[in-house]
Amino acid sequence: MDNPETVISTHGLSKRYGKKTALDNVSIDIKKGRIYAIVGGDGSGRTTLLRILAGFIPSWKGEIEILGRKGKHGLRMAQKSVGAYIDVPACYDELSVGDNLTMRGILVGKNDKERLKDLRAKFLLKNRHVGKRGLRSASLGVKQVTGIVAAMIGDPQILLLDEPMYGLDTDGLLAARDEFAKLREEKGVTILASVHFPTELDEIATDYIFMDAGRVIGEISADDLKAKIAEGGVEDVGGYYAALKAAQTGKEGTK
Repeated sequence: MDNPETVISTHGLSKRYGKKTALDNVSIDIKKGRIYAIVGGDGSGRTTLLRILAGFIPSWKGEIEILGRKGKHGLRMAQKSVGAYIDVPACYDELSVGDNLTMRGILVGKNDKERLKDLRAKFLLKNRHVGKRGLRSASLGVKQVTGIVAAMIGDPQILLLDEPMYGLDTDGLLAARDEFAKLREEKGVTILASVHFPTELDEIATDYIFMDAGRVIGEISADDLKAKIAEGGVEDVGGYYAALKAAQTGKEGTK
């Protein structure tokens, strides 16, 4: 990782489940203080990439460097500065929203009550009543927001988020976009987030990574993509992704 502004670097990252290739030779460089939207359909490899970077699962082959550290021990140390919300909220169903977030603060060693109070107020979690059964009885939106807030506790340098906007109501969506932009602009936090719909992070994304069948098929900055849209080359983010997939299919067809 020669560039000090690069906080995540992968080279030839691959993952297999039996005979199925979930991630195929992925090489990316993620810069500090930027928001990356990972666009791709089911089976594209988005979640697998995030899970490997978060240390939840091992890769099959390839190299990873996070915050200048690599190797098993180095990555474990670096991942202490990474907040992750992947697959499902890392929460306890039997506990309330508040108890879950307090527990998360204790686990990361930063039980900042003022920060927690601020986040709960911003995401309206102080007004969420989930009953005696805790989060088990909560809606998908409440669980989703609780997971996102939990990932931000401890002031991580990097956030890895898997479809963070999916299932949020309008209040939660606006709060998430505002907080992500604030973290980037004021604290230089890097955010790498997969999206359920291509346009979910349009207002705040600085970069896009497009994936299909476990491979990265394109990367572009938000500014360059906006220029292409203004020129009439593509209609929107989804249109650009569709064009990349079509081009990829064409390449494979000529082999």
